[in-house]
Amino acid sequence: MTLARLFLMMFFSLTMATTGQAQHAEAEDWRLADADQISSDKYLILTVALADRARLSAVTDGIETTFGVPLTAEWPLQSIDVHCLVFDATDVTDVDALMRSMRQDVRIETVQRMQSFEVSAHSYTDTLFPLQWSLDRMDVVEAHAVSTGRGVTIGVVDTAIDQAHADLARQLQDTRDFVAASSAHSAETHGTAIAAVIAADATNGSGIVGVAPDAMLIGLRACWEEDGQPGRCSSFSLARALNFAILNQVAVINLSVGGRFDPLLEDLVLAALNAGIVVVAASGETQEKVFPAAIPGVIAAAGLKSNGIPAPMIDVISAAPGNRHRYVSGSSISAAHVSGVVALLLAARTDLTTFEVTQALQDAVVTSGTAMPMLNACAVLRAVTNTTMSCAQS
Repeated sequence: MTLARLFLMMFFSLTMATTGQAQHAEAEDWRLADADQISSDKYLILTVALADRARLSAVTDGIETTFGVPLTAEWPLQSIDVHCLVFDATDVTDVDALMRSMRQDVRIETVQRMQSFEVSAHSYTDTLFPLQWSLDRMDVVEAHAVSTGRGVTIGVVDTAIDQAHADLARQLQDTRDFVAASSAHSAETHGTAIAAVIAADATNGSGIVGVAPDAMLIGLRACWEEDGQPGRCSSFSLARALNFAILNQVAVINLSVGGRFDPLLEDLVLAALNAGIVVVAASGETQEKVFPAAIPGVIAAAGLKSNGIPAPMIDVISAAPGNRHRYVSGSSISAAHVSGVVALLLAARTDLTTFEVTQALQDAVVTSGTAMPMLNACAVLRAVTNTTMSCAQS
């Protein structure tokens, strides 16, 4: 163990013992790598016990020697009390056999391949038409008479949010980059759009209005944009972002991503739910819910009621990097709308449990005329606050 690492571990322990959890809790400065450079499934994620911090270095070195694979990155996930190790198995002929051997090692708790996830959306570049039909369809303006989300913090796990955008500068409480190990990325399209749907500033006299315009956002960059695609994420980057959100006790986590089942991420999502955090995820673009929306307790957001809580997902206007706006579509956008409504709920009723929030949303899905069923923000607020507010669409 290096003296630098020992010093960091002692400093972290003393800080937590004397001050409790900081406003934004940090983990030790362990070895990191750019997440987009270790996203192949030839990289393996292992977890080991976090309790005996003094032995972590020896355990890590021992695993590296025993199995002949180099350590690429490591990071403590204090929220589930494990230390996460990423090993490079690119040169291993039979990765599955290696994983079977690793699972027999008493030092190792779990072993899995690095998984990839995609953000569930696509964008259009049509000329901006300043009409937020989604707010009208969900009776959001009427709901703002009771709540605007003030005091609720939402962790947006996504690509990088444009911190300088006029619709978001006031709402962004903090941003963290769990993709780039060296320097933070400035702005990306998908995360900026999701953040603005949730909480775009309603007081700046320009741009758009968010579903919960007075909610506060923490941008947690766990995904990156490449080759013209909306965004890609990995088990490692998503795990670190979720760990940060749990440690800092955000009220809501928005996960507008989807992919195959991932046991490490499931553990973290369940830890978030057990901590009383409301988790909203995009259900995907098919009839079956994708992971992590399929985890019991997670609020799945979709375009159709049969696949989750229905919310607008087609041609929704939102913010884009460079102080611009554009139309976006996909169940990612549905998730952003639902996260915004959850913030309205929690601001109005701080005592609501995750189960009660889910039930309230389900009860507030209404049909207007011949239109498809849709979540109604006004109906939700009216029910949970026992007010006599008039809702146009219900």
